[in-house]
Amino acid sequence: MNKDILRKMFDNPPPKVGIPAAKAIPRISPGRVPYSHEELENHLQKYLAMIKAKGADDARIINCRNIPQDPRVLLKCSHPKCPGYGVSGSCPPHCGGDFQKAKEYLKAYTWAIVYRVNIPAEGRKYICGPDSLLCYSTKEGRHRLGSFQRYCHGMGDEVESAAFYDGHYFAINLHFGPCLTSLCEEFDHCQEIKAGVCRFPTLAKPSVEQTFCIDLIRLATNIGWEHYIMGFCPQPQDFPPEFVSYFIGLILIE
Repeated sequence: MNKDILRKMFDNPPPKVGIPAAKAIPRISPGRVPYSHEELENHLQKYLAMIKAKGADDARIINCRNIPQDPRVLLKCSHPKCPGYGVSGSCPPHCGGDFQKAKEYLKAYTWAIVYRVNIPAEGRKYICGPDSLLCYSTKEGRHRLGSFQRYCHGMGDEVESAAFYDGHYFAINLHFGPCLTSLCEEFDHCQEIKAGVCRFPTLAKPSVEQTFCIDLIRLATNIGWEHYIMGFCPQPQDFPPEFVSYFIGLILIE
C-alpha cells in the first residue's frame, strides 16, 4: 500500500500546457445563489467527506477566526531565502505580501476545511534531511517535489471546484511553494517572469505565505496535530518512531 501511495505522491506527471479538451472537463451541476444556512452546513460536510475520499488522512471544519496569522511568515520566504525564491511569478519578490491585506482577505471568509495528508515513512527523506536539497538541485528531485505538490494541492483543488459550483464563488484552495515546480516542471524558467504570460493561468495561484500569512504550524498544533520541525538538517531517523510526517492543506470556503 505504501508503495502505491509513494508513487502517487512522488511520481505523477506534470500538467500539459494548453486548453483542456472538452471531454476532459467534468460535468458539475450548478448550485443556487443564495443558498440557505442548512445548505451551507450540508456543503461543508460534503467537502469534508470529499477531501477524505480524495486521499486526506484527516480533515476538519474550522472557523476562519481560529486561523492564526503572523507577519513573520512574510520574512521566511527571504530570510534566509527559500530555494524557490525568485523563480516563480507567484512567489516573492515577484509577488510581494502585505500583512494588513492578508488580514483583510482572511477576515472576509468564515469557514474553512483544513486537511492533512500523511507521508509514508519511506517518503520522509524527500521532505527533510540533506537528500531533500535534491528537490531543487536535480531533475529527479524537482520531479518528486512537483509530484508532491500536485498530489496534495490536487485533492484540495477538486473540493474548491465543487464549492465554486455549489455557489461559494470565492472558495480557494491555498497552494504552497513555487508554482514553477508544481506546474512548469518540464521548463527551466517561469514564462510569466520572462514574458509576462503564465503558462497555466487557470492553475497557478499566488503564494499563500505572501497572500494570507497563515502560521500553519500553530494551526496544526492548535487542532491537535503533533508537529516536529522539518528541514534540511534533521535526518529522517531523528524523529520519534511513532511520529507521522504530514502535509497540511487549507481550503477557504465562505
